[in-house]
Amino acid sequence: MLSNVKVTTLCENSAPAPSRGVMGEHGMSMLLEAGGKRILFDTGGGLSLLHNARKLNVDLGGLDGLVLSHGHYDHTGGLKDLLEQVGSLSIYAHPDVFADKYHLLEGEEPRRIGIPWPKEELERLGARFSLSRGLVKLGEGIILTGEIPRRESREENTETDLYYKKPDGSFAPDLLTDDQAVIVESAVGTIVLLGCAHSGLINTLRYVCDITGKQQIYACIGGTHLMSASDERLEYTIEALQEFNLQQVAPCHCTGPKGSLALFQAFGDRFAHNPAGTVFNFG
Repeated sequence: MLSNVKVTTLCENSAPAPSRGVMGEHGMSMLLEAGGKRILFDTGGGLSLLHNARKLNVDLGGLDGLVLSHGHYDHTGGLKDLLEQVGSLSIYAHPDVFADKYHLLEGEEPRRIGIPWPKEELERLGARFSLSRGLVKLGEGIILTGEIPRRESREENTETDLYYKKPDGSFAPDLLTDDQAVIVESAVGTIVLLGCAHSGLINTLRYVCDITGKQQIYACIGGTHLMSASDERLEYTIEALQEFNLQQVAPCHCTGPKGSLALFQAFGDRFAHNPAGTVFNFG
């Protein structure tokens, strides 16, 4: 079990007031420091990662790795700037992270929302990609989930506007199989870092319990993708979350105002606001 676990939210949609010069943007990035490892989780949308790191006195040199939660631009947009600053870097992701992802709405031009640069260009800058669909041990007590099983029908993907472009130029629905989370086995309990939880928040947390063999999760930090959830979906999610005995819930990014309010009302003083610049310490 890891003690002195630190999680710093480097990029998020909002910034605190007073901001200390920290900038908000549509995107997410967190730095995990635990067990002698420094692992960056996502890189935000490309505007704020390096800026906020400087303002927060966070050194992005000497990282032990970068994890990509999935291949959307708001989680990978800072990749090129990061590589230009730090050089060689191990990057852990799902093989589908480089799918050519698009947002399609009827009557509008397709909008590309995938990783902004080709894999080969990033490799020339020093990226060393390790792509896996399965569990990856990032360090003692630190695990990358890999692809997350989708067992709960009430968390079926309702994002009918997300597609990927096939080699023949046609579009197919993007099921976001590249979505994954990070598990930290801390002295106070299991901590879960979420990118967007496209697989479903409850699906994700139940899979974490399968991996750890524990039925309790101490803290859940990151994007929960409840921003467009129906009242029924929110009600189900809040009820199902009770099974994990969560002691801290710190949603951000794609959770949205409605989802954040529902979580705050359900968890009270166990809810934590999580704008850019927020620091969490455990154990």
